[in-house]
Amino acid sequence: MIIGALAAVGILAGCSKAPEKALVTVTGPAGMVLSVDDQKVGVAPVTFKLNGGTYLFKYHAPGYERRWETVKLKDAEQRKIHVDLKRESASVLIATKPLGAQLVVDGRVLGATPIVLDNVIPGNEYTGQLRMPGYAERSVKWAVDSARPKQVMIDLDANMVKVEFLSKPARARLMINGREVGTTPYRGELTEGKYKLRFELAGYSPLEQTVTLSRGEKFKMEYPLTPLPGGISISSVPEGAAVYINGRKRGVTPCVLTDLPAAVYEVRAEKDGYDPVTRKVEIASGYKDEIKLVLLSSTGELELDIRPAGVEVLLDGKKLGKTEENPESKAVTKPIRVSGLAPGEHKVTVSHPRAYPPSRTVSVMVEKGKLTRPRTITVWIANCEIKYRDGRVEVGTLYQEDDNSILFGPEPGIRYEVSRGDLEYVKRLNVE
Repeated sequence: MIIGALAAVGILAGCSKAPEKALVTVTGPAGMVLSVDDQKVGVAPVTFKLNGGTYLFKYHAPGYERRWETVKLKDAEQRKIHVDLKRESASVLIATKPLGAQLVVDGRVLGATPIVLDNVIPGNEYTGQLRMPGYAERSVKWAVDSARPKQVMIDLDANMVKVEFLSKPARARLMINGREVGTTPYRGELTEGKYKLRFELAGYSPLEQTVTLSRGEKFKMEYPLTPLPGGISISSVPEGAAVYINGRKRGVTPCVLTDLPAAVYEVRAEKDGYDPVTRKVEIASGYKDEIKLVLLSSTGELELDIRPAGVEVLLDGKKLGKTEENPESKAVTKPIRVSGLAPGEHKVTVSHPRAYPPSRTVSVMVEKGKLTRPRTITVWIANCEIKYRDGRVEVGTLYQEDDNSILFGPEPGIRYEVSRGDLEYVKRLNVE
């Protein structure tokens, strides 16, 4: 048609001047073919002339969708047309056995299988990852060479591992990758990979282990736990007792021991003057026990009431000192107490230069763990001198006195009352 039109224009040229044609330049994708009113003009880029009018332009390039466009041209017009064609695409169905795997492309989850992917450009290759719990991760590739739909089917391989984790002793809390899953023995399934195990049991040190599991295998392992040392806090009455654990000295009460493995121990406490105390104690791993041992005295005490003041006292030949006046009462003296005496008979000797007899010894019995108070020991000492109004002078013991009379003894075993009206004086003698 275009050729015929061009010929007609030439025939008419002799009659009148023909109008100037429009100059058209078309550019587009490489290899794009241009047709005008179904007549092929050429391959872009292409420049050609047309008479003014309305035309149907058709564009077609390999790998691109065809496109039609109506173009109106004026005589003598210069028109430049750049054509952007839409790339030809296809649809791809990605399916898996079993279904439900996630398709991840460039770190972005596109969906779960089966999934249809549109706008797949022929000639391009695409890659993704298929992920599904319990199955090994798989790479998947797809490409199309035309606009025809395509299906890609992938069989996923199960990557589960049957595991059995045990501990010795059992009943330990088990954590896998920081999440508690139960107590040992533990049986279950895990996907292949590396895992961090942690076992915890009261009285034992926590245990951490790393395992690598491969799909298809059966994994069974027992993990021995290390018991924590136990402890014991030992006190005694009285304090300061030496502590022996299974015959070995470990301290003095009060004491705390924290390094004892779980076992049954013999604990013994010893202190001078007391009977040893022994007790069996079971120490549990990681726990601290407390015991209190009461020691019974293996000796006795002696409290002596010896009158009057100034008397020298010996116990079993060992000097204890002299009796002293009691500030609360002149009739009595301060008691003398002696501790740590072996049970049995002991000799108490009292003496004074002016006593009658000058000295004497008394036997006392001391009992273990008791305070013995024997009868009062009275020493006759001439501690005063009295002079009667008739001139008589006597030396003896003054037992009591008041404003009216005195109780006087001229010798042991004899006492009588003397009226102060009969006396010229009463003079106390120094008995120290």
